Amino acid sequence: MVVPVDKVDRIHHEWTLRFFGLLVLVNFFRLLAYYEVYSTDKLRPQVKDDVKVTKIRVPSRDKGRYITAYVYEPVNMPAGPRPVNVNIHGSGFCINAFYGNSRWFNYCVASNLQCYVIDSDYRKAPEYPFPLAIYDCQDVINWVFTQHEKFDLDRVSMTGFSAGGNLALATTNHFGPDKIKAVTSFYAPLDGSTSNASVGDSGVEKGPFRSGIIMDNFVFSVFFAAYVTLQCDPGDPRISVMNLPLERLPDHILFVAGDADTLYPESVRFYQHVMKNGRFSQQRHCRFLSVPNEAHAFDEQPKCPESVAWRDKAFAQTIDLIRSSWTLDALSSVHSPRKMHSSKESPSIDGTASDDLSNPANQTITTMSQPRGPDGELIPAPSIRM
Repeated sequence: MVVPVDKVDRIHHEWTLRFFGLLVLVNFFRLLAYYEVYSTDKLRPQVKDDVKVTKIRVPSRDKGRYITAYVYEPVNMPAGPRPVNVNIHGSGFCINAFYGNSRWFNYCVASNLQCYVIDSDYRKAPEYPFPLAIYDCQDVINWVFTQHEKFDLDRVSMTGFSAGGNLALATTNHFGPDKIKAVTSFYAPLDGSTSNASVGDSGVEKGPFRSGIIMDNFVFSVFFAAYVTLQCDPGDPRISVMNLPLERLPDHILFVAGDADTLYPESVRFYQHVMKNGRFSQQRHCRFLSVPNEAHAFDEQPKCPESVAWRDKAFAQTIDLIRSSWTLDALSSVHSPRKMHSSKESPSIDGTASDDLSNPANQTITTMSQPRGPDGELIPAPSIRM
């Protein structure tokens, strides 16, 4: 059977009943996702007036095609080239509806660091399987590096949620640490080569949790099959990003995952891999934030004050990581003094010390140092009612 390819020899799904079955299932899940996004929209704060959001089109490597992106720009940002963070949204590699769910995160990063944030879209499977989403992410970064009058190209970072975390790591690896100074992965699928990877079963016991979702094995298997064609090796480092060469990743890496998330062990293993095999500077700056009693995408639909506090803490940790990846000399011109925004009017996050975040089941997991606000002030961790 001839494997279908496009005009630049990229592999697509074969035209079989399996492919059409995937199309039917994925489009059904897309309809459900639109309803979920609509029904939970009130749980995601709106962007405030101090940051404007502009829709742009970024040129693709494919002639005549463009990639949609939203640019978050602080209204009173100082003139001149500014740092930029490129965020990749979650999707299961398939769902368009989740694009925009990271708006509060993007706002917090842009407002607190007085930098640009580019929230990039990408093509979805099964119509556009691996590696087309990665190519779109690469094209956005390539475009960023042509905009030297707008962006400070010495201070570029990436973040990603769920599937977007996978894509952010793969893209960061492609460009290397000289270009991408920091990367944060929120609860991403990181290893597709294990025996149960295709169904998202990592052995996590499904216990009680406050917010987020527990991914169904069947739904996960559909998304996996849609993204990874039969011609692909699931162990390809661009899919199983845990296999990426560590020398191509930056020093500043943050993994965030809720311990009720079925993908939690993958973030743990990648963090431990960096701490064991990474260079000294990576081991010094790599961090893991273990969020107790939270499931997948807990930050996008927090259903109680504790979840809101942990969402804000995770965002503050990411801001702290990005800032620390910039030199101290550059930091003084990056932001004006301000406090970390929360979704409510309260400017602070109350609670216990961050040392309480360590996982008691595995003491090799260390957590972020005490988080700091945009001016270096200590931010206490939220209290958790067990």
